[in-house]
Amino acid sequence: MKLIKVPRVNALGYEGPTGAPDLIVAELEKNKLKLDVSSVDVDNSNVEASEKAIYGGASGIFANLEGERAVFVGGDHSISYPIVKAFGEKFNDAFLIVFDAHADCDYCAKEPTHEEWLRGVVEAGFKPENIVLVGARKMWDVEKKFLREKGIKVFSEVYDIEAIGDYVTENAMGKDVYVSIDVDVLDPAVAPGVSYAEPNGLSSRELFYLLRRIFCIKSLRAIDVVEVDVVKDEKYDFRTVKVSAKIIDEFLGSERK
Repeated sequence: MKLIKVPRVNALGYEGPTGAPDLIVAELEKNKLKLDVSSVDVDNSNVEASEKAIYGGASGIFANLEGERAVFVGGDHSISYPIVKAFGEKFNDAFLIVFDAHADCDYCAKEPTHEEWLRGVVEAGFKPENIVLVGARKMWDVEKKFLREKGIKVFSEVYDIEAIGDYVTENAMGKDVYVSIDVDVLDPAVAPGVSYAEPNGLSSRELFYLLRRIFCIKSLRAIDVVEVDVVKDEKYDFRTVKVSAKIIDEFLGSERK
């Protein structure tokens, strides 16, 4: 299992998530896990250069996975644009599962930020019919329009967790799968130290039920975990760092089975 720290933030003057990769990895290492850890060197004062560095690093990793899996630890959600772009270029039938409180489909900047990275991925050529968005409960009208026009499947409210699990796993089967997990998909009571908290999120039980099913998909290649704001999370005894480490530990455990 390759674990790659990506401390990138594409938001002017906002540094909360930059320290997350180190703290999450440190939390994992408390369990004495043997981790193959590397980092992408990013210059958060140079958006274009940092995006190229992440894209190049991800492309190299996907070219040499050879049956392994990879986990990218952010950073904010802007890291997912260059990573998923590289993933879609590597795998012809790529499938993307996104857990997020937000749609992240606003109009794109040249280098998409955390607010429009998903739209950027689609506009770069990722098949919208191969995208599922789970837990999005805060969306602008422009985002709703984009999702509707592109036919992206969205589960905004979780009424039947088993049915969502069935849909996701059945549609992902046989495809090369990438999972992007913005921890603000969880309710703030579970994950308070996030960049943009939204009420009425998934419970820990709901998220881990879905992840355990998804992590069993044999063609799952990589995940990312993003948007932990360590400055905010310190006030909560790093509760969000710990749940993020638990997500990654669950992913590591799925490979050992």
